[in-house]
Amino acid sequence: MAVNHDSQAASDRPLLTAEGRARLEAELKELVEVQRPMIADDIHEAKEAGDISESSAYEHAKNEQARIEGRIRELTQLLNSAGTLELTTDSDVVRIGSTVEIRITTGANAGKERTFTIVSTHEADPRANYISNESPVGSKLIGQKKGVRVKISTPNGEVTYQILKVR
Repeated sequence: MAVNHDSQAASDRPLLTAEGRARLEAELKELVEVQRPMIADDIHEAKEAGDISESSAYEHAKNEQARIEGRIRELTQLLNSAGTLELTTDSDVVRIGSTVEIRITTGANAGKERTFTIVSTHEADPRANYISNESPVGSKLIGQKKGVRVKISTPNGEVTYQILKVR
């Protein structure tokens, strides 16, 4: 799977897959159009309820507002600075954006097969099998080809993965 970067070099800025960019844009839209107005209403209601100096509802709403505004700034900055990966299927080398099928060849889970998609740190979601290129597994898989066995140190000890397919 070859990766074509838009005009700037990959080292100059974060890179996102098109799918990852769309997920982050949807999150930003939700924060701006839904959550921000809801928290503003909560703050307004807490103020109308009386003395805000000891109001836990007001304090909670202000803390949530700060969290939401921080995430909006973070996402806006990321989306404005990130490049988008254009993926093609002309490579058998694991790269950011590759989906990799592996078989665990050692340890208690030997024989078990897993599929990961290697993404940037900003897109990582291990529960959905999107792993960061900077994670222990992702960093060891980057640059490898089908058939290669890779030893990876995990919290449960060293595990060997065999790469079954790269797409």
